Amino acid sequence: MKYIIDSGNRAHIEQVLTMGINGITANPSMYKNNNESFYKFIEDYSEKELTFLSGEVMGNTLEELLDEVDRLIRINKNIVIKINFSEVGLKLCSQLSEQGIKTALTLVFTIPQAIAAIQAGADYLFPFIGRNEEHGNDGLSFIISLQNLIRQKGYSTKVIAASIKNIYQLEQIAKAGIDYAAVPYDLYMKSLYHPLTESGKIAFEEDWNALISK
Repeated sequence: MKYIIDSGNRAHIEQVLTMGINGITANPSMYKNNNESFYKFIEDYSEKELTFLSGEVMGNTLEELLDEVDRLIRINKNIVIKINFSEVGLKLCSQLSEQGIKTALTLVFTIPQAIAAIQAGADYLFPFIGRNEEHGNDGLSFIISLQNLIRQKGYSTKVIAASIKNIYQLEQIAKAGIDYAAVPYDLYMKSLYHPLTESGKIAFEEDWNALISK
């Protein structure tokens, strides 16, 4: 499993990019909460050598969505077009797939939705864990079953776990071999901490200082 930072906060993104993460995704709410200009954000991060960068398109009709896609593709021909799951979203995904444009279907909550997205040619899926569980569903079982199904059938579509709320969920999807995790900054930083790591570091530093003082 590989991490993608799920954030619209530039300071957080810049920090984790120096720590090995090499992919960025965000949603409109994240850009809004960070007072970001969406297209400026995409332009700036298109200049970096990232393995994954998504740009979400919004619109009520296929024509509106295609206009948004065209604008993003003019900025970065390799950007992954992130599409909200819907009937028109599936139509857009199918059309872009035929043109060789990378797509990701987001807001996926069920296996039937995922299968529809795969058949429409989606390169990536964003199945939601936490938000699914908030509605009484087993979000972890859903995403693990989805990943197993994709492997059994030999589909090329990659799974990007989204709406990850805690360390337990992060550990379980890693053990299940989920392709990617769209991880929030705070959760990523929390996942790096362990008290034994900290106490061990202190002990090693003390022993090192005693060693070199001789």
